[in-house]
Amino acid sequence: MTAINRRTFLGWAAATPMLLHSPMGLAAVDNTAAQRFASASQAADGLFYLYLFDGLGQEVASHPLPSRAHQVIGHPTRPWVLVIARRPGNSIDVFNYKTGTLVTRINCIHGYHLYGHAQITQDGHYLLTTEKSPSHDNGRLVVRDITHHFNIVNEHSTAGIGPHELRLTPDQKTMVIANGGIKTKGRKKINLDVMQPSLVYVDIHSGKLLEQVQLPAEYHQSSIRHLDISPTGQVLLAMQYQGHLGDTVPLVALHSRGEEIKPLVIPIQVNGRLNQYCGSACFDSTGNFAAVSSPRGNLITLWNIKARQFHAAIKVNDGCGIAKGQHAGEFVISSGTGRLYTINSQKMIRTAIPTQLPVKWDNHLSPIS
Repeated sequence: MTAINRRTFLGWAAATPMLLHSPMGLAAVDNTAAQRFASASQAADGLFYLYLFDGLGQEVASHPLPSRAHQVIGHPTRPWVLVIARRPGNSIDVFNYKTGTLVTRINCIHGYHLYGHAQITQDGHYLLTTEKSPSHDNGRLVVRDITHHFNIVNEHSTAGIGPHELRLTPDQKTMVIANGGIKTKGRKKINLDVMQPSLVYVDIHSGKLLEQVQLPAEYHQSSIRHLDISPTGQVLLAMQYQGHLGDTVPLVALHSRGEEIKPLVIPIQVNGRLNQYCGSACFDSTGNFAAVSSPRGNLITLWNIKARQFHAAIKVNDGCGIAKGQHAGEFVISSGTGRLYTINSQKMIRTAIPTQLPVKWDNHLSPIS
């Protein structure tokens, strides 16, 4: 890991307390009603819902869910959003937000369960999910043909236990998968002493393992859970440490093919507030800036990717969902308190989106085209 020199540390120490407590920006909301976002949520009645809303926080569509969900993704060519059940759920709702109707509910093979994440190929043909099979220790990358009733057409190993988030590379040929390394029974973690997280690259057609990288052995409890990928193929990692709260370990990192995982240095006073837990990871529209959430630390950390440096941290209570905004350095944030914000990392402005939707947002937020 890169050492923090004295000048850099003093600069962070002077600036960070101000950024952590910076007041809500007074600038007008820059998002337009033409933008759409989607997230799973929980309402005051304890039931779960999908909500689509525009850039002004106004409801576009909603749909009741059978259970708590995790990620929501949009279909690239149809007015569909897919809502993936939270681990260890086993269903995906496909919802048409223009007609307000359920297209179908996809169910896993008997005995399988989902890890909460999925991807759709750019041509809209295939749905890919990370799943657990009762007959394999390693996770499975399951491929379904959307054009043929979501039938399963292939299944590959993820080459690791507990696969979570996955992303397609820009060329649409390779799936990048975060193997969290945690073996579970229901929601109970049962292998923390021997867990081995990894980041893998898998050919989506053949299932061939193209590359697998791990953190150094002393960081084997830094579970690689969430990721994003830039237009150039660089991967941003967000981790959740399963060891002692007082340990200093990597929580945010970058990876490029053919290289080692490169942890990013988090200032000491910020790192101590993250509670060893990072949630969503997101590049901005340019790939030059990134945001990583820590809902347990009530912080959104902002990063200069070109310099591979920490930029700032902004307080958002229980903020976890992140989606890229329209402009460079801009992000849309959702929180478990039901609030929505835009953050401009260049101008250091946090602006509330005045939503009246009566829900608490779940972990992930997605832009919907």
